[in-house]
Amino acid sequence: MTKLAVLLCLLALTPACAAPQVRDVPQAPLPALSDRDDVMRIHFIDIGQGLGVLLEFPCAAMLIDTGGEQADAFNSDAALVAYLDAFFARRTDLQRTLALVALTHPHIDHTRGVGAVLSHFQVQNAIDNGMTQGSGGAGQGELQQFARDHAETTHYRAVHLEDIADPHGLTDAVIDPIRCPNIDPQIHALWGQVAVDPGWPGMRFGKTPFQNANNHSVVLRVDFGKASALFTGDLEEPAIRDLLKRTGESGALNVDVYQVGHHGSFNGTIPELVTAMSPEIAVFSMGPASRQLTWSAWKYGHPRKEIVDMLEAGMTRRRPEITVPVGLAGEKFQQQKIQKALYGTAWDGSVVIEAMADGRMKVVTAKHGGQ
Repeated sequence: MTKLAVLLCLLALTPACAAPQVRDVPQAPLPALSDRDDVMRIHFIDIGQGLGVLLEFPCAAMLIDTGGEQADAFNSDAALVAYLDAFFARRTDLQRTLALVALTHPHIDHTRGVGAVLSHFQVQNAIDNGMTQGSGGAGQGELQQFARDHAETTHYRAVHLEDIADPHGLTDAVIDPIRCPNIDPQIHALWGQVAVDPGWPGMRFGKTPFQNANNHSVVLRVDFGKASALFTGDLEEPAIRDLLKRTGESGALNVDVYQVGHHGSFNGTIPELVTAMSPEIAVFSMGPASRQLTWSAWKYGHPRKEIVDMLEAGMTRRRPEITVPVGLAGEKFQQQKIQKALYGTAWDGSVVIEAMADGRMKVVTAKHGGQ
C-alpha cells in the first residue's frame, strides 16, 4: 500500500487498514473535489490484469466490473477495496454507496472482487448479462443471489440483446438509476447476452464465438453533458461487427473516452470501431508485462502492438511521450513510444479522467500526475 493510501486509511479509519498488504499497486492521486457541479470522473483502477472502472458523478457513483488478478505479490481484491475506501473517504456524501454495479461478463478477471465489494459497500442496483457459466460465473452468480436476497434495497436486471431495440441502446431505472439535479448522467446498454447463435465463424480454444462469454459482454455508453464514454468489456470482433450494424448511423458509438476492449487483445478492437468512435482518450486496463505468470498480461501479450498502432492512427489528442512495452505475441514484447492519448494501468497506474459537461477533459495518473 502506498504512502497516500496509508495516510488516507489512517485519517479515515477505513477497512483498508485491515486489508491484505498490496505491493506495487500505486493508488491514483484522487483529484480534489471541484467547486463545480458538472464534473464526471472516470477512474480506471489499477487492479492488475482485469477491469475495474469507477464512475464518479456529482450525486452518485457506479462501478463497472471488479477486476482482477491475484498472485503472491498482488491481491486485486485488496487493491480494489483500498481504492474505493480512499474514494469514499473523500466522497463522504455518498455514504459508501454504489448506485450501480455492472458486470460485463462472467470471467474471473472481471468478477473476482464481487464478494469484496458486496461486503464492504452498499449496492443499490446491479446489472449483468444474466449468465453464470464461465471462469467468473461464481462471482456473477453471487451478485445475482445478493440481489435476490436483498430485493427491497438492491434491484437487479439481466441485459439481453433481444431487449435492445433502439440503436441508441436500452435504459431503465436499474440500468440508469442515477439522477443528479443539475446535470443528469445518461447510461445506456448497447449489447448484452445473445440468445440465438448468429453463426459467427471461427473457433478458438475449442469454442465457437457464440460459446465465448466475451461476445455476450454488456456494453455501456455513459453520457455526461457533452462528454461520453464507451465500455465494451471483452467484446470480440464478430460481436463488434454486429454492434456496428445495430447502431448504424445513430452515432451511439461516437464517444470521447474508450475503455479499450479485451485489455488490448488483438481481437477486442477493429478499425471500423475506431472510426465510429473517433475517441479523444483511450485506456487499457491490464497488468504489467513484468509479472510472468499464467493468467497475466505477459502471457497474453497485452496490449498488442497492432491495437496500439490502430488507436494511435485514429486519434488526435496527445499525451506526454512515454516508452512502454507492447505485445507482439504472448510472452513477447517490445518497447514503443506512445505519443497519442493512450493510457494503461500497467504503464500509468490508476488513470482518472475528469470530464466536464462542456466536453473538456483532463487526465490524472498515479505515476505521472495531471496531463
